This record gives sequence, structure tokens and C-alpha cells, in this order.
Amino acid sequence: MFTTIVSFLFVLSLLVVVHEFGHYIIAKMAGIGVERFSVGMPPKLFGIQIGETDYCISAIPFGGYVKLTGQSDFDEVNDENYGDKDYRNKSTPVKIAVLVAGSLMNLLTAVVIFSVIFWSSGVPEETTRIGLVEEGTLASEVGLRIGDEIIAVNGSEINRWQEALLPLYTNDGVTFTVKNENGERTVDVPRKLGETEEFGIYQHYDAQVGTIISDSPAERAGFQPQDKILAIDSESIIGWEHMRKIIEANPDVEKEFSIERKGETIKFPVKIGHVTRDMPDGSKITVGRVGYTPHISILKVGFISSIKMAVDNTVYLIVNTVDFFFKLITGRMSAKLVGGPVMIARMAGENAKSGFASLMGFTAFISINLGVLNLIPFPVLDGGHIAFLLIESVFRRKLSHKVRMAFQQAGTLVLFLLMIYITLNDVMRIDTIARLFGRN
Repeated sequence: MFTTIVSFLFVLSLLVVVHEFGHYIIAKMAGIGVERFSVGMPPKLFGIQIGETDYCISAIPFGGYVKLTGQSDFDEVNDENYGDKDYRNKSTPVKIAVLVAGSLMNLLTAVVIFSVIFWSSGVPEETTRIGLVEEGTLASEVGLRIGDEIIAVNGSEINRWQEALLPLYTNDGVTFTVKNENGERTVDVPRKLGETEEFGIYQHYDAQVGTIISDSPAERAGFQPQDKILAIDSESIIGWEHMRKIIEANPDVEKEFSIERKGETIKFPVKIGHVTRDMPDGSKITVGRVGYTPHISILKVGFISSIKMAVDNTVYLIVNTVDFFFKLITGRMSAKLVGGPVMIARMAGENAKSGFASLMGFTAFISINLGVLNLIPFPVLDGGHIAFLLIESVFRRKLSHKVRMAFQQAGTLVLFLLMIYITLNDVMRIDTIARLFGRN
């Protein structure tokens, strides 16, 4: 719990402060007065005045804010009283630049984080090959098989595993083009997946050990990195997901593992442990766990290549985030799939436990979402302010104070209700609370 809370505060605060710094730096460059730059939300705890700006630390550790001179939707001031450093005295392009800068800083932050991760840790080799098809799922019904490599979705070539899965939750029908040793064929998926339904395919990884988790059954049994699991009891292992399913189905059971180590085959007993897992519907299940991670081939890249790959990855996530919001608004994707603060906190905690690089990768992903979300033309968000400015430019007249205030208040109310709904979705995933609301 402590790790989850600290990780959540770290991710949220970092990204909001970065976002506000984008507004701050462009406002300064444009000659707009910055009255306050706060890390955290009011009330103010302490700070230092440098020039016109009060740089301060505030009590509530959720992000931060920048207060620009004259930037308010609730104060009606005569135009003649605007000073040279007043936000309202600047041209529309300058105002838009200040508003867009926060989101651009979030996107730039994602590029920087991805670049550092790719350059320092390398890039995992991507595969769209299927490592396991679960029986009784839609994937098995339509005829997908272990070893199939998905090369196109609805005629469009893909290179990432996620590109194959995401359309299943948004499209009423999907056609996969797959290939294996027997050639190419098409596989039709006739319907859209339900909100919590799993398609039933898993990405292929070799059943080879990467790292050993300390104080785990794997460490106690004597596993070593690079060990390749050949069989569990008498069942030959096809790949990582096949092995994982066997382990998860046998919590607290002793099994004989056959492994290949440095060219030799070794057999030894392993007492499988267990963990409790939260399911999408809010229930909990107990599954087996040994305690090692898969060995994933890493492609080392140079500094320039890491930047290019980081930009490509950021653009890919931006496009998918925009596509997600569009499908959410048009009803092609269920709002129940949206994660809120509780889900972000839990995912931040899980990534933190997997290592700092994993946490930073998650931070980059959330940074992209925050950057894109803030540009949506919705009152209260930066995109809403930009929409007001563009409307005023087209009609060559300012929106009245009452109209702007009405939009802002309505937007605040809608956003507040939306956050309640999303947070409730998160909470309903937790078993204890779910039972209180009548869900079993």
C-alpha cells in the first residue's frame, strides 16, 4: 500500500508540474506575468518570491498550478485596465501557444523518458506470434493456433501485439491475416469482445528464465537466469504462456521441472507458491506462482536511434489515445474500460515493484494521456480555452462573461460527475467494496 501511494503521488505530481512548467516557460517568453508557480495545491506552505513570481510548495501533494496575470474566466475587468503583462492583452496566437505548451511539455517528457529507457536498457524485440490459445475462448472458436503470427488486422499491416488486441474491443468484426509454416490465411472474428472478456491469445515468449525474484519458490528451488524450462512433470512446455498456465493452475503443489542449463538437462522438484489476483469483475482468485521473469531478447540501440524510436513510440501512443477517446465518445468502446485515479495508483504501484525503469515507462504513458486529454475541446481543459479563443477569432467578438462562466461551470460539473463515475468503476473492481454494492 505504501509503495502504491508513493508511486501514485510521484507520477501525478511529476506530470502535472511538468505540464504547468510548459505554460510557465512560454508565458515568460511571451512577456506574460506569472504571479505564482506552485508545486502542490493550496493552501500554500512556504515559498520564495523571485521578481514577480512566488515559487512555493503547497499542502496538497497532487500536482501543481501556475497563476498567470489576468488569466481568469470569472473576473470581468474593463479592457482599458489591462497591463502589458496581462494575459488578456496578448494576441490569440500567443494565448494559444501558452495553452498548448502544457500538453507539448507532457509529450516531450514522454519522448525524453522513452529515449533514456531505450538507450540505457535497450528495446525488447517485438513479436506478434501467438504463444498460447486458451480453450473455450473466442480465439479458439475462430481457429487461431499456437505458432500463428498475426501480420495484419483488417488488411492493415501490424508490428505490435497491442495493435492486434485493441480492435477486438472496438470493432464489431475483425479479420486477422496470419501466417505459420503452412503459409498465410485469414481468420474472421465475428463480434466485438465484452468489457471484461478475454480473447484468449497470449504473446509468444520462450520458456526461459530472465531474473529470479528474491525469497521466491524459484530462488529456493535453485533456478538460475538463462534456464530453459523443457517440461513440468511429463508435459512438454511449448512456451512461456503455456508454462505460466500450468503453474497458475497448481498453487501450493509440488511439481517436477525439467530444465536445460548450459547444454545439460536437469530435473528437480519445485514447490509452487501462490498469490491472490484481482479480476476485472472485482473478484479474487488464488493462482500458483514460482517467482521468475521471462528472458526477453533486448536490442541495444545508440543514442540517436533511441530518440527516433522514442518519437515513433510516442506518436503511436498519441494516435491510439486519440482513437480511444473518439471511440469512447461515439460509443464504440465502453466507458467501463476507462481507468481512473484508483486504477492509475494500483498500476503505478505494480510498475514500481517491477523496477524504476518500469515505473518511468508507465509515467511516460500517463504523460501522453494527460497531454492529449488536456487538448480535448471541453470547458475547463486547455482545449476548451483554445476553442473559446478560436470561436472569438472567427466571430471577431469576445464571448460574454456570463456565457463563458456558464460553459466553465457546466464543464466543471460534467467533469466532476465523470470523475465520480470513473472512480466508482475503479472501486467496483475491488472485491470488498463490490460486495457492498451487490456485486458478487
